[in-house]
Amino acid sequence: MGLSLAQTYNISGTILNSKTKEPIENTNVFIENSNIGSTTDNEGYFLLSLSNSIKKTIIVKIKMIGFEEKIITVDLINPRINLNDIYLEVQSLELKPIHVHSHNNESKQISDINLSGQELNNNLLSNLALTLSSQPNIGVNSFGIVTSKPVLRGFSGDRFLITKEGSNLGDLSKSSIDHVLTLDMSEVNEVEIIRGPKSLLFGSNAIGGVINTTIMGNAKTKVDKFYRNFTFGGETYNKGLHSNLMFYIPHNNNQFNILINNRNTNNQTSPIGTLENTYSNTSNLKLSYSKYNKHNFLNFVFENFKMNYGIPPSYEGHINGVDIELFKNTFQINYHQDLSFGKFNQLDIKYNFIDYEHQEFESNSNNYSVALSKISYNIKMEIKSLESTLGAEFNYKEFLPGGFYWTPPTDELNIELYGFTENEYNNFDLLSSFRLGYLTVKPNQNNLSFSNLDIEDINKRNFKYLSSSIGIRKIINKFEINSWIMNTMKAPQIEELYSDGPHLGSYSYEIGEPNLKLEKIYGIESSVAYNSNPINTSITAFYNYSPYYYQMTKMGNCEENFIIGESHPCAGADFIEWGSGSSGWLYKYRTEGIRSIIKGIEYNLEYNITDLKIIYDFSLVYGDNLTSKTPLSYVNPTKETLNLDYKRNYMNYKLRLSKIHSQDRLGEFETYTPSSFLMDFIVGYNFKNQNITIQLNNMLNEKYYNHLSKIKSIMPEAGRNMVISYKVLF
Repeated sequence: MGLSLAQTYNISGTILNSKTKEPIENTNVFIENSNIGSTTDNEGYFLLSLSNSIKKTIIVKIKMIGFEEKIITVDLINPRINLNDIYLEVQSLELKPIHVHSHNNESKQISDINLSGQELNNNLLSNLALTLSSQPNIGVNSFGIVTSKPVLRGFSGDRFLITKEGSNLGDLSKSSIDHVLTLDMSEVNEVEIIRGPKSLLFGSNAIGGVINTTIMGNAKTKVDKFYRNFTFGGETYNKGLHSNLMFYIPHNNNQFNILINNRNTNNQTSPIGTLENTYSNTSNLKLSYSKYNKHNFLNFVFENFKMNYGIPPSYEGHINGVDIELFKNTFQINYHQDLSFGKFNQLDIKYNFIDYEHQEFESNSNNYSVALSKISYNIKMEIKSLESTLGAEFNYKEFLPGGFYWTPPTDELNIELYGFTENEYNNFDLLSSFRLGYLTVKPNQNNLSFSNLDIEDINKRNFKYLSSSIGIRKIINKFEINSWIMNTMKAPQIEELYSDGPHLGSYSYEIGEPNLKLEKIYGIESSVAYNSNPINTSITAFYNYSPYYYQMTKMGNCEENFIIGESHPCAGADFIEWGSGSSGWLYKYRTEGIRSIIKGIEYNLEYNITDLKIIYDFSLVYGDNLTSKTPLSYVNPTKETLNLDYKRNYMNYKLRLSKIHSQDRLGEFETYTPSSFLMDFIVGYNFKNQNITIQLNNMLNEKYYNHLSKIKSIMPEAGRNMVISYKVLF
């Protein structure tokens, strides 16, 4: 009979201000890639305890508001390790936020993606989708560049989440390809893609992941004197210009922030010409006030976002294009409290009110044809520790259509409970999460009129759902293994249930299905990484099966081309709605539930040579419609990317070579897209609080087509383009 004795290691030390030599209270001290952490007491003292560690070396990270992060490598050679006095250097405010009252869980998956600092500047373009487009297995769904939205591993719409500081954007971008994201990239400091169990903290429909953005001047950014942050830039392919001015105004324990942002673009160009009616004009004004105390803060935010943009013309809809005018007002209250409640050490409460509306006009018309508005009320409460989060969320939405649009006014009430925890067991980490919800969808049944739906089917719907996930993470010497399983449930959107009318901006006549059931997806992901300088490499495989997957499908397609002034070659066909659109017809699209599989792999190889980093990425995703035994529609093609990244002193040089493979796995009514080769060159300069980045994109002026673009038959993507961005903090 053997006897096993657990080895316990105690690591202690004292955190001091390097200038004043005074102790720093409430400093976060934690072990990287673990759930072990602590905060310093009023003497600056901390103690970390860990047991049964098979690793000979660990990384201790130390973070505190207003000080530079400290990273210490600790060799586990003695049971008691005293790091003695540790001095933190005072940090000047840079072009990224310094967080106060921040106890963020550092849990990461191998497949997670993070863009910040110069890496974000190297990829920063006019919208979120284009900024992420060079990342593995991310495509761009578009109806012209302005409307671009990311596609993650073949998932689009609301099968993944886009959040701003953890909150939904509150717009209608998920409901249709012509609706834009109300997010301007000039105010974004960081973009992270979160996968695995932790993604359910943001929503129940996170099978594709979560794209979370961190915004300039958020409530956790506290300064000690007056600062101004100025950003200016432009790009050549659409003669676009943007500017951003941020004021940080502190007074004792109070702080006022003011953001003024503008972006204007003309029609986009390509190697074969100009795509008409693809302009955009955006303005954004944000005011915030924060009151900081020793263990809490209270923050108020008001934001006014306005945007006008164009949808290009099409013979399948409006031959002169469509103009859309949008506004969104947001009022937000954020409260944070440090506390001691069992293992939890912080409480966060957030209230979010959003009033959104957009109006769709036939080009050059003064009267709108369609108006869509949504009013949202959201309350979220969370208690957190380094390793756990428990939360509750309440959402109430009012959807109010107007004009030539027959979806009924509808109210939604959604209540959710959710949680995430990470624990260490026998030298591996176990991660688990859940999200339990109840949704009521109540259409207004007065004065209903439909062409294709039965009025008797337009009823109140109730949905109960549970999404859950469990995963493991284990480090064995230089290898890391991640694996997780997840099931998600998603209720249908209002348009998927009750739509029966023309959608002006997307040139389609959309018909819902009032009897849709919950969409369910079951997924698994496994990753292995090997990290040993100069070589780091990883491979990820994922597989997702859905027994009931929503898809808006085209009900038919006319094989002969329509010629203006002549009768339609498919006159009388039941897959066309006659009398709609400026041409007198629109294709019908209908929501249906199908069985589907989406699967793929991602491979990364990184080699470091002093100041040079060579990174190769390969990504592939396949989607199959098991019901019709055909490929799924609108799945991004295979992609390979090679990055040569050289850093020296204040300069950063990057050469990016991208091979986008042809897409011949075609869904119903899709057309083949040829392959393309793109070359980008980026130069970045950082000195003190200034940054200038110049991107030369598509240097060879390649004529390439985006498989996920609804107008690829009309125009290829942007040709040679130069992007300049200048940022300064003063």
